[in-house]
Amino acid sequence: MTRLDRLSRLSLSLVAAGSLALAGCSQTSDTAKQAAGGLGQAAKEAAQGAGQAALAPAVTPVLDLLKKGEAEVKGGNLAGAVTTLGGFEALWDKAGPVIQPLAGDKWPAIETAAKTLISTFAKGSSPDAAAASSAISGLAGPLSALIGK
Repeated sequence: MTRLDRLSRLSLSLVAAGSLALAGCSQTSDTAKQAAGGLGQAAKEAAQGAGQAALAPAVTPVLDLLKKGEAEVKGGNLAGAVTTLGGFEALWDKAGPVIQPLAGDKWPAIETAAKTLISTFAKGSSPDAAAASSAISGLAGPLSALIGK
């Protein structure tokens, strides 16, 4: 075999080996990207789960108070609903700051609904049943959706 033949074969072998190595690197890179994407998704889901776990203790007492007020409105006891939901503002002062960072883009609607509820059931107010029900459901709906209920 001549020297030129050996060099040609060696060159072809090196080109083939290099191509295989590059193909393997490309696959490894794609696999790494997929793994990183999956890890990022898992971290996002874990954060959302932790957010839900933090939200429940803040949202549940608010929803419980809203349910009690709603039952009083439906039972025709508007004065009782005003008394019950008159304590909402103090509860909201504690729950709102916990809910706000976890509510994301839903916060403005939740905050508006909370302000509506506070003004509807302010001390000395006498809302009609429709306004009372609307204010209660206006906040209960978004808060229930926030915790997946």
